[in-house]
Amino acid sequence: MIKYRIIPTNISFGKQAKYYIKNKIALPLSSNNVCFKEFTIETSEKNTQKTYSVSKPDQWKNSYLSNKSIHTMITNISKIPKTFMGMNDKNYYIMGILNVTPDSFSENYNEIPSLSDCIKKAEKMCEEGADIIDIGGESSRPGASNIDVKEEQRRIISIIKELSKRKITISCDTKNASTMEKAIDAGAQIINDISSLKDKKSAEIISKNKVGVVLMHMQGNPQTMQQNPNYNNVSLEITNYLELKRKFALNNGIKENNILLDPGIGFGKNDYHNIKIFRDLSMLHSLNSNIMIGASRKSMIGRLTNSSVDQRLPSSLALAISAVEKGVKFLRVHDVKETLQSLTMWNHLNYIENK
Repeated sequence: MIKYRIIPTNISFGKQAKYYIKNKIALPLSSNNVCFKEFTIETSEKNTQKTYSVSKPDQWKNSYLSNKSIHTMITNISKIPKTFMGMNDKNYYIMGILNVTPDSFSENYNEIPSLSDCIKKAEKMCEEGADIIDIGGESSRPGASNIDVKEEQRRIISIIKELSKRKITISCDTKNASTMEKAIDAGAQIINDISSLKDKKSAEIISKNKVGVVLMHMQGNPQTMQQNPNYNNVSLEITNYLELKRKFALNNGIKENNILLDPGIGFGKNDYHNIKIFRDLSMLHSLNSNIMIGASRKSMIGRLTNSSVDQRLPSSLALAISAVEKGVKFLRVHDVKETLQSLTMWNHLNYIENK
């Protein structure tokens, strides 16, 4: 287990970032449009809280690490990952959520939504600006039970087939290899796997079909994950876990630019864990893959702000902005229009030059 990780801080964007990088005041973070001027070092023993300047490498040493070790970590974290799935390079991408379940925590369904309703919702999200539609037929909310794989497929495959005719980029949210295979055959281009390829056949199917994959961290499973989750250092442990899963994927033939990494907000984490993950999100760039965050309408928002599911949009937008400000490019959300509007305003503040 790696005991030390860099956390980039003092992050800038757009023209300012390019200026800082060009003049060696800062280093790139996830793209040439994002940079960091300072960093801290997180350790498994404690966080030193000392801030280091990128432009002063002669000061990169402490009681834990040599200057050379820190330099190696800095070089690695400033590498720019390849564009995911060959998509057009943008500052952020929106993945719209389409739950095809009767028991989703975020929807008011009392039964499985119809095919026509699902198509309408997906088309609406695309019109609002979604880059990807993520379709799931099995709830992964805390306490949810597994359903029969054939039932999962019955719920989603016809929807994937219909949406693929409309040239929509489709992600299938499943942990089951047989569902992955059928979803890909139906037109899915991405597999969003909360188990990170736990099913032994998953990696082979994804590699063979050359589709994208989201590898997510989860402690336990949906049935048990919120029963006293425990970590020594949640940010370090999640980063180390995702590094191992990324290596496993690469070793099994999945291409580097077909991998997204997700720290799994709310999946085997308490509120403190979730908040620390957000504070330390830039640490994940050390893995040299694109990062996705799914925090929309999560129960931690309800607990921390005393809000019901239908009242969690403002906090969901705050979390989306916080993620993008740490170099995260992919956001999995319920409210596409509102998220894109907030990010468009943020984009004007950070990227678009005034005339």
